[in-house]
Amino acid sequence: MRLCSLLYIPLLCIMVGCGKPIVVHAVTESSLDPIADVRVYRHRFGFFNFFPGTKFVQTGPDGRAEVSVGSANTNLTLLRAGYEPVIFGVFETPSVAIAPDVGGYDHVVMFKDIKSAPNNEYQVQLRPVRREPLHLTVRDSATNAPISGAEVFGATFLYLPQPGLEADWGFPPLQVAKTDASGKVTIDQISGFRNSITVRLVGYQNAVIAFDGRAITGPWAIDVPFRKLQSKQIDFLVIDAKTKAPVPGAEVRLGESRDGLPPNPNGWTKVVGVDGRTGPMPVADMSPFLISVTSSNYQEWRGAPVWRALTAGQTKKLELQRK
Repeated sequence: MRLCSLLYIPLLCIMVGCGKPIVVHAVTESSLDPIADVRVYRHRFGFFNFFPGTKFVQTGPDGRAEVSVGSANTNLTLLRAGYEPVIFGVFETPSVAIAPDVGGYDHVVMFKDIKSAPNNEYQVQLRPVRREPLHLTVRDSATNAPISGAEVFGATFLYLPQPGLEADWGFPPLQVAKTDASGKVTIDQISGFRNSITVRLVGYQNAVIAFDGRAITGPWAIDVPFRKLQSKQIDFLVIDAKTKAPVPGAEVRLGESRDGLPPNPNGWTKVVGVDGRTGPMPVADMSPFLISVTSSNYQEWRGAPVWRALTAGQTKKLELQRK
Protein backbone atom coordinates (compact mmCIF):
# COMPACT_ATOMS: atom_id res chain seq x y z
CA MET A 1 0.00 0.00 0.00
CA ARG A 2 2.83 2.41 0.87
CA LEU A 3 4.51 1.71 -2.50
CA CYS A 4 1.26 2.52 -4.28
CA SER A 5 1.00 5.80 -2.38
CA LEU A 6 4.57 6.74 -3.26
CA LEU A 7 3.89 6.01 -6.93
CA TYR A 8 0.59 7.92 -6.83
CA ILE A 9 2.12 11.21 -5.64
CA PRO A 10 4.52 11.71 -8.58
CA LEU A 11 1.81 10.53 -10.97
CA LEU A 12 -0.56 13.15 -9.56
CA CYS A 13 2.16 15.81 -9.96
CA ILE A 14 2.56 14.87 -13.61
CA MET A 15 -1.19 15.10 -14.21
CA VAL A 16 -1.99 18.39 -12.47
CA GLY A 17 1.43 19.94 -11.84
CA CYS A 18 2.91 20.36 -8.36
CA GLY A 19 2.67 23.96 -7.24
CA LYS A 20 5.13 26.63 -6.17
CA PRO A 21 4.16 29.70 -4.14
CA ILE A 22 4.76 33.14 -5.62
CA VAL A 23 4.02 36.57 -4.22
CA VAL A 24 2.25 39.03 -6.49
CA HIS A 25 3.04 42.66 -5.61
CA ALA A 26 0.45 45.00 -7.17
CA VAL A 27 1.55 48.62 -7.54
CA THR A 28 0.51 51.70 -9.50
CA GLU A 29 2.25 52.25 -12.82
CA SER A 30 3.01 55.92 -12.16
CA SER A 31 4.44 55.98 -8.64
CA LEU A 32 4.74 52.28 -7.70
CA ASP A 33 2.42 52.76 -4.73
CA PRO A 34 0.92 49.51 -3.38
CA ILE A 35 -2.64 48.68 -4.43
CA ALA A 36 -4.80 46.87 -1.90
CA ASP A 37 -7.89 44.73 -2.63
CA VAL A 38 -6.67 43.47 -6.01
CA ARG A 39 -8.33 40.14 -6.77
CA VAL A 40 -5.99 37.44 -8.05
CA TYR A 41 -7.88 34.65 -9.83
CA ARG A 42 -6.07 31.42 -10.69
CA HIS A 43 -6.87 29.41 -13.80
CA ARG A 44 -5.04 26.17 -14.50
CA PHE A 45 -5.41 24.87 -18.04
CA GLY A 46 -6.82 21.38 -18.49
CA PHE A 47 -9.71 19.31 -19.80
CA PHE A 48 -11.95 20.46 -16.95
CA ASN A 49 -10.58 23.98 -16.52
CA PHE A 50 -11.57 26.22 -19.40
CA PHE A 51 -12.40 29.45 -17.54
CA PRO A 52 -11.34 31.04 -14.25
CA GLY A 53 -13.36 30.10 -11.21
CA THR A 54 -15.01 32.34 -8.66
CA LYS A 55 -12.36 31.92 -5.95
CA PHE A 56 -9.55 34.43 -5.55
CA VAL A 57 -6.94 35.74 -3.16
CA GLN A 58 -6.74 39.45 -2.46
CA THR A 59 -3.80 41.79 -1.98
CA GLY A 60 -3.34 43.38 1.43
CA PRO A 61 -2.52 47.01 2.33
CA ASP A 62 1.05 46.41 1.11
CA GLY A 63 -0.24 45.29 -2.30
CA ARG A 64 1.00 41.73 -1.81
CA ALA A 65 -0.78 38.37 -2.14
CA GLU A 66 0.61 34.83 -2.20
CA VAL A 67 -0.74 32.29 -4.62
CA SER A 68 0.35 28.80 -5.65
CA VAL A 69 1.02 28.22 -9.35
CA GLY A 70 1.36 24.88 -11.06
CA SER A 71 3.81 23.63 -13.65
CA ALA A 72 0.90 22.59 -15.89
CA ASN A 73 0.44 26.10 -17.31
CA THR A 74 -1.34 28.58 -15.04
CA ASN A 75 -2.95 31.95 -15.65
CA LEU A 76 -3.32 34.56 -12.94
CA THR A 77 -5.83 37.30 -13.68
CA LEU A 78 -5.57 40.45 -11.57
CA LEU A 79 -8.68 42.60 -11.27
CA ARG A 80 -9.48 45.76 -9.40
CA ALA A 81 -12.19 48.33 -10.13
CA GLY A 82 -10.73 51.38 -11.87
CA TYR A 83 -7.68 49.55 -13.24
CA GLU A 84 -7.01 47.59 -16.41
CA PRO A 85 -6.90 43.82 -15.89
CA VAL A 86 -3.52 42.11 -15.85
CA ILE A 87 -2.88 38.61 -17.22
CA PHE A 88 0.08 36.83 -15.63
CA GLY A 89 1.06 33.52 -17.27
CA VAL A 90 3.20 30.72 -15.82
CA PHE A 91 4.33 28.13 -18.37
CA GLU A 92 6.57 25.10 -18.73
CA THR A 93 8.15 26.06 -22.05
CA PRO A 94 8.50 29.39 -23.91
CA SER A 95 6.50 30.05 -27.07
CA VAL A 96 5.74 32.95 -29.39
CA ALA A 97 2.04 32.42 -28.68
CA ILE A 98 2.52 33.26 -25.01
CA ALA A 99 4.93 36.16 -25.41
CA PRO A 100 3.98 39.32 -23.51
CA ASP A 101 1.74 41.66 -25.54
CA VAL A 102 1.82 39.40 -28.62
CA GLY A 103 0.03 36.57 -26.84
CA GLY A 104 -2.17 38.84 -24.75
CA TYR A 105 -0.11 38.38 -21.58
CA ASP A 106 1.24 41.23 -19.51
CA HIS A 107 3.74 38.99 -17.73
CA VAL A 108 5.15 35.57 -18.61
CA VAL A 109 7.25 33.47 -16.22
CA MET A 110 8.74 30.03 -16.77
CA PHE A 111 7.87 27.64 -13.94
CA LYS A 112 11.47 26.42 -13.65
CA ASP A 113 12.65 29.99 -13.04
CA ILE A 114 10.50 30.54 -9.94
CA LYS A 115 12.78 30.78 -6.92
CA SER A 116 12.11 29.99 -3.28
CA ALA A 117 11.04 32.66 -0.79
CA PRO A 118 11.96 35.44 -0.28
CA ASN A 119 13.04 35.65 -3.94
CA ASN A 120 9.68 34.58 -5.36
CA GLU A 121 8.07 38.04 -5.52
CA TYR A 122 6.88 39.55 -8.81
CA GLN A 123 5.95 43.20 -9.13
CA VAL A 124 2.87 43.83 -11.27
CA GLN A 125 2.10 47.40 -12.35
CA LEU A 126 -1.58 48.28 -12.86
CA ARG A 127 -2.71 51.06 -15.18
CA PRO A 128 -5.87 53.11 -14.56
CA VAL A 129 -8.73 52.32 -16.94
CA ARG A 130 -9.08 54.81 -19.81
CA ARG A 131 -12.39 55.61 -21.48
CA GLU A 132 -12.36 56.81 -25.07
CA PRO A 133 -15.54 57.60 -27.04
CA LEU A 134 -16.71 55.31 -29.83
CA HIS A 135 -19.08 57.23 -32.13
CA LEU A 136 -21.45 54.97 -34.08
CA THR A 137 -23.70 55.93 -36.99
CA VAL A 138 -26.25 53.20 -37.71
CA ARG A 139 -27.64 53.10 -41.27
CA ASP A 140 -29.93 50.84 -43.26
CA SER A 141 -27.58 48.75 -45.43
CA ALA A 142 -29.93 48.95 -48.45
CA THR A 143 -31.04 52.59 -48.36
CA ASN A 144 -28.21 54.18 -46.33
CA ALA A 145 -30.87 55.99 -44.29
CA PRO A 146 -30.04 56.61 -40.61
CA ILE A 147 -31.87 54.39 -38.13
CA SER A 148 -33.13 55.85 -34.88
CA GLY A 149 -34.18 53.99 -31.74
CA ALA A 150 -31.77 51.08 -32.16
CA GLU A 151 -30.61 49.64 -28.83
CA VAL A 152 -26.85 49.65 -28.31
CA PHE A 153 -25.11 47.51 -25.67
CA GLY A 154 -21.47 48.02 -24.74
CA ALA A 155 -19.94 45.07 -22.87
CA THR A 156 -16.47 44.42 -21.51
CA PHE A 157 -15.20 40.99 -20.55
CA LEU A 158 -12.15 38.76 -20.16
CA TYR A 159 -12.40 34.97 -20.47
CA LEU A 160 -16.16 34.74 -20.49
CA PRO A 161 -17.48 33.27 -23.74
CA GLN A 162 -20.11 35.99 -24.08
CA PRO A 163 -20.29 39.63 -23.06
CA GLY A 164 -22.84 40.94 -20.62
CA LEU A 165 -22.62 38.13 -18.07
CA GLU A 166 -19.78 39.46 -15.99
CA ALA A 167 -21.60 40.62 -12.83
CA ASP A 168 -18.56 39.76 -10.73
CA TRP A 169 -15.97 40.24 -13.45
CA GLY A 170 -17.76 43.31 -14.74
CA PHE A 171 -15.35 46.12 -14.14
CA PRO A 172 -17.00 48.19 -15.61
CA PRO A 173 -20.70 47.24 -16.08
CA LEU A 174 -22.75 46.90 -19.24
CA GLN A 175 -23.48 50.16 -21.11
CA VAL A 176 -26.92 50.70 -22.66
CA ALA A 177 -27.91 53.49 -25.09
CA LYS A 178 -30.12 54.22 -28.13
CA THR A 179 -29.43 55.85 -31.48
CA ASP A 180 -30.87 59.35 -32.01
CA ALA A 181 -32.85 60.67 -34.97
CA SER A 182 -29.68 60.87 -37.05
CA GLY A 183 -28.75 57.26 -36.23
CA LYS A 184 -25.90 58.33 -33.96
CA VAL A 185 -24.88 57.12 -30.52
CA THR A 186 -21.71 57.23 -28.42
CA ILE A 187 -20.40 54.36 -26.27
CA ASP A 188 -17.23 54.30 -24.18
CA GLN A 189 -14.29 52.20 -25.29
CA ILE A 190 -12.82 50.61 -22.17
CA SER A 191 -9.05 50.14 -22.11
CA GLY A 192 -7.53 46.82 -21.07
CA PHE A 193 -10.64 44.73 -21.61
CA ARG A 194 -12.13 42.97 -24.59
CA ASN A 195 -14.99 45.13 -25.87
CA SER A 196 -18.13 44.08 -27.68
CA ILE A 197 -20.75 46.49 -29.02
CA THR A 198 -24.11 44.99 -30.04
CA VAL A 199 -26.75 46.97 -31.97
CA ARG A 200 -30.33 45.64 -32.02
CA LEU A 201 -33.71 46.68 -33.40
CA VAL A 202 -36.89 44.82 -34.31
CA GLY A 203 -36.78 43.89 -37.98
CA TYR A 204 -33.00 44.14 -38.32
CA GLN A 205 -30.09 41.70 -38.02
CA ASN A 206 -27.95 42.29 -34.92
CA ALA A 207 -24.74 44.17 -35.66
CA VAL A 208 -21.71 43.33 -33.50
CA ILE A 209 -18.43 45.24 -33.28
CA ALA A 210 -15.69 43.57 -31.23
CA PHE A 211 -12.26 44.97 -30.45
CA ASP A 212 -9.42 44.64 -27.96
CA GLY A 213 -9.26 47.39 -25.38
CA ARG A 214 -5.50 46.98 -25.16
CA ALA A 215 -5.23 48.51 -28.64
CA ILE A 216 -7.30 51.64 -27.92
CA THR A 217 -5.42 54.77 -29.02
CA GLY A 218 -8.16 57.41 -28.90
CA PRO A 219 -11.66 58.34 -30.11
CA TRP A 220 -13.08 56.26 -32.93
CA ALA A 221 -15.99 56.83 -35.33
CA ILE A 222 -17.52 54.12 -37.53
CA ASP A 223 -20.59 53.51 -39.70
CA VAL A 224 -22.67 50.44 -38.83
CA PRO A 225 -24.60 48.91 -41.77
CA PHE A 226 -27.88 47.43 -40.52
CA ARG A 227 -29.48 44.65 -42.60
CA LYS A 228 -33.26 44.43 -42.72
CA LEU A 229 -34.60 40.95 -41.95
CA GLN A 230 -36.94 38.87 -44.07
CA SER A 231 -39.60 36.80 -42.34
CA LYS A 232 -41.78 33.74 -42.98
CA GLN A 233 -44.71 32.31 -41.04
CA ILE A 234 -43.90 28.76 -39.88
CA ASP A 235 -45.97 26.39 -37.73
CA PHE A 236 -43.76 24.20 -35.53
CA LEU A 237 -44.96 20.75 -34.46
CA VAL A 238 -43.17 19.14 -31.50
CA ILE A 239 -43.44 15.34 -31.42
CA ASP A 240 -41.97 12.37 -29.58
CA ALA A 241 -39.16 10.94 -31.74
CA LYS A 242 -40.23 7.35 -31.02
CA THR A 243 -44.03 7.43 -30.85
CA LYS A 244 -44.51 10.46 -33.18
CA ALA A 245 -47.18 11.70 -30.75
CA PRO A 246 -47.44 15.45 -29.97
CA VAL A 247 -45.59 16.72 -26.88
CA PRO A 248 -47.99 19.19 -25.16
CA GLY A 249 -46.44 21.98 -23.13
CA ALA A 250 -43.06 21.92 -24.89
CA GLU A 251 -41.37 25.31 -25.09
CA VAL A 252 -40.04 26.40 -28.49
CA ARG A 253 -37.57 29.29 -28.65
CA LEU A 254 -36.24 31.19 -31.64
CA GLY A 255 -33.21 33.45 -31.41
CA GLU A 256 -32.40 32.39 -27.88
CA SER A 257 -29.85 34.77 -26.42
CA ARG A 258 -26.95 33.18 -24.57
CA ASP A 259 -24.79 36.30 -24.66
CA GLY A 260 -26.03 37.71 -21.36
CA LEU A 261 -27.86 40.57 -23.09
CA PRO A 262 -31.63 41.15 -22.95
CA PRO A 263 -33.73 38.87 -25.18
CA ASN A 264 -33.29 39.31 -28.91
CA PRO A 265 -36.17 41.57 -30.08
CA ASN A 266 -36.56 39.40 -33.19
CA GLY A 267 -36.84 36.18 -31.23
CA TRP A 268 -39.73 34.63 -29.36
CA THR A 269 -40.75 31.86 -26.97
CA LYS A 270 -43.91 29.82 -27.47
CA VAL A 271 -45.44 26.99 -25.42
CA VAL A 272 -47.18 24.48 -27.69
CA GLY A 273 -50.76 23.35 -27.10
CA VAL A 274 -52.18 19.86 -26.68
CA ASP A 275 -51.71 19.29 -30.40
CA GLY A 276 -47.97 20.01 -30.08
CA ARG A 277 -48.19 23.03 -32.39
CA THR A 278 -46.99 26.58 -31.94
CA GLY A 279 -49.35 27.92 -34.56
CA PRO A 280 -47.98 30.21 -37.31
CA MET A 281 -44.96 32.11 -35.95
CA PRO A 282 -42.74 34.75 -37.60
CA VAL A 283 -39.33 33.30 -38.46
CA ALA A 284 -36.73 35.85 -39.54
CA ASP A 285 -33.47 35.10 -41.37
CA MET A 286 -31.36 35.93 -38.33
CA SER A 287 -27.74 34.98 -37.99
CA PRO A 288 -27.08 32.86 -36.06
CA PHE A 289 -30.37 31.12 -36.75
CA LEU A 290 -31.03 28.92 -33.74
CA ILE A 291 -34.14 27.05 -32.57
CA SER A 292 -34.32 25.20 -29.26
CA VAL A 293 -37.04 23.08 -27.66
CA THR A 294 -37.36 21.99 -24.03
CA SER A 295 -39.86 19.78 -22.24
CA SER A 296 -39.84 17.78 -19.01
CA ASN A 297 -38.73 14.14 -19.45
CA TYR A 298 -37.15 15.00 -22.81
CA GLN A 299 -33.64 15.98 -23.89
CA GLU A 300 -33.28 19.56 -25.07
CA TRP A 301 -33.39 19.88 -28.85
CA ARG A 302 -31.20 22.49 -30.49
CA GLY A 303 -30.83 23.03 -34.19
CA ALA A 304 -30.17 25.54 -36.95
CA PRO A 305 -32.42 24.79 -39.93
CA VAL A 306 -31.55 26.41 -43.24
CA TRP A 307 -33.84 29.44 -43.43
CA ARG A 308 -33.88 29.42 -47.24
CA ALA A 309 -35.17 25.84 -47.17
CA LEU A 310 -38.23 26.80 -45.11
CA THR A 311 -41.45 27.50 -46.98
CA ALA A 312 -43.92 30.12 -45.78
CA GLY A 313 -46.95 28.44 -44.24
CA GLN A 314 -45.31 25.03 -43.80
CA THR A 315 -45.37 22.85 -40.68
CA LYS A 316 -41.88 22.12 -39.38
CA LYS A 317 -41.59 18.97 -37.24
CA LEU A 318 -39.22 18.97 -34.26
CA GLU A 319 -38.60 15.54 -32.73
CA LEU A 320 -37.64 15.17 -29.05
CA GLN A 321 -35.76 12.21 -27.56
CA ARG A 322 -36.81 10.96 -24.12
CA LYS A 323 -34.27 11.21 -21.33
